Amino acid sequence: MRTQTALALALTLGLAATAGAQTIVQSRGVDARVDYASLLAYGPWDDRNYLLTQDDLELLGENELELSVRAPLFYRIELRERFGNLPTSGPVQYPRSTLPRFLTEYGGFLVDGILYRTAKLVGGRYVLDLDRPWMSEEEFNELGPKALTGDVRVTSPVGAAESAVAINPVNPSIVVAGSNGPGSGQDMHYSTDGGETWSPAAALPLGGTCCDPTVAWSSDGTKAYAATLGSSPVWVYRSGDGGQTWTDLVNEPGADPRREIGGGTDKEYLHADTHSTSACLDTLYLTWHEGNIMKFSRSTDRAHTWSSPATLSSGSSEWGIGSDIVSDTSGRVYYIWPAFGSRKILVRRSDDCGQSFNPTVEVATTQASFDFPIPSMDNRYAWVYVAAGADLGSGPFAGSVYAAWTDTTAPDVGTPANNHARIQVAFSRDGGATWAVTTPHETADASTVDRWNHFLAVGPDGSVHVVFYDTRNDPTRRSVDLYWSSSTDGAQTWSAPVKLSSQISPHMEDFFQFGDYNGLDVVVNDLIAVFTDNRHETGGATDSPDIYAAGQTVSGGAGIFADDFESGNPGAWSAVTP
Repeated sequence: MRTQTALALALTLGLAATAGAQTIVQSRGVDARVDYASLLAYGPWDDRNYLLTQDDLELLGENELELSVRAPLFYRIELRERFGNLPTSGPVQYPRSTLPRFLTEYGGFLVDGILYRTAKLVGGRYVLDLDRPWMSEEEFNELGPKALTGDVRVTSPVGAAESAVAINPVNPSIVVAGSNGPGSGQDMHYSTDGGETWSPAAALPLGGTCCDPTVAWSSDGTKAYAATLGSSPVWVYRSGDGGQTWTDLVNEPGADPRREIGGGTDKEYLHADTHSTSACLDTLYLTWHEGNIMKFSRSTDRAHTWSSPATLSSGSSEWGIGSDIVSDTSGRVYYIWPAFGSRKILVRRSDDCGQSFNPTVEVATTQASFDFPIPSMDNRYAWVYVAAGADLGSGPFAGSVYAAWTDTTAPDVGTPANNHARIQVAFSRDGGATWAVTTPHETADASTVDRWNHFLAVGPDGSVHVVFYDTRNDPTRRSVDLYWSSSTDGAQTWSAPVKLSSQISPHMEDFFQFGDYNGLDVVVNDLIAVFTDNRHETGGATDSPDIYAAGQTVSGGAGIFADDFESGNPGAWSAVTP
């Protein structure tokens, strides 16, 4: 059997029954047929592995030992039992959200009642750093309400990563945001002063949320929308009070405060058509994947009901993770995603508000596939995902569609120092039929500076904006700052990047590190980015991940946080076609 072969290989590798100071005690296991010490070959240990039986192990993939998965073995098996559609072969078998799901639900790796989130690379594999405990399992289970501190810090206490933000389209003073944590599940936040201060929203109803926040607004600004990963489906919520509470769907028939779409879902993203002339005004679009198969659904009644999930990828060459959706002034819908097997960015367009989609078109090729290690993301890995936008204005580039992603400068390898991350932006002027690619930052320093965890937004005047992490201020490429670059000529050339973060974020040692993505939105002349930040507000040297908000004026006037951030060096330079 495949699992028995894997276990034999683990023993052949000469693995001892200890990992650092950690000892695996065979008698604690529930099944004498399982050699529990050999399970160390699959990654960092968790005492809940003692509950695994030989029958459980038979659910693992054929090449499980070759997979780069940092969640413990018991949780991988739990996901396979929960979802049922996960592949059992190939290089990518688990959702990208596997680790954040695990950390959300269980807090960390459990050893003798203590949770750990930090590991060391020993002999080519990760083992827990038992000198760096996170908290006790009891403390995690008793995490209380979160309090907000700081004027640009959005989350508190520590422990949040991954975020999304949306500015009210008719009142830029009202802003909503979502974050993965702190603590268990997805948290929501709102601001009534344009992002200068933030308050925690009421908890998402019914509980049990995981991660991957995404937010949007209705065209009239009366309804805010949020989505998260649930226990298996995507869960969607609506707010009627500016994001302070998320129970507005209870007012629809059925009195249910949330909607469930799909099953075995991962990496969802939500888009609302808000353009006044669109034939699909206020239609909501949702993208996600199930076992790497790209899925889609839409709502035409403000999130009350949703269409049956449709499959948009065709065959394994189009399997992907990390999609986005955008619509143009006429209401045409663009579904864009990275296909990791073929190393391509792909798009499908709908001309009828998402009822049907045209054949797949290739946007660009990528050097990297799925994710890759770099010095600042040597545990979690930088991820190849798409962030999309469209020019809804009336300027010279009106109707243009844009897609941004993180990539490497050469085919990715397993050594972090040998990969070099960059941001790529593609634009189309002909409805997605053809595309050109530029780079929104300097290229001469590509071998010494990494850029990753980008997001893209298009202003009402057609200006294109991209934010991203940048390691230029750390010669070791391990610490990051958030930078912003913009284009006023349809992404052909770009401004010199400006640093938005007021303090550098030191390298993170835990498994999740900076998370998978950040967020960005632009309304009128206000730009707000939200991002994972690891500054040490009270001193010390331990990891301190929080969500921060940064602002910038994009069309004159005073910036939201203009006094808090460096202005950078003015000027512009020509983008380079790779």
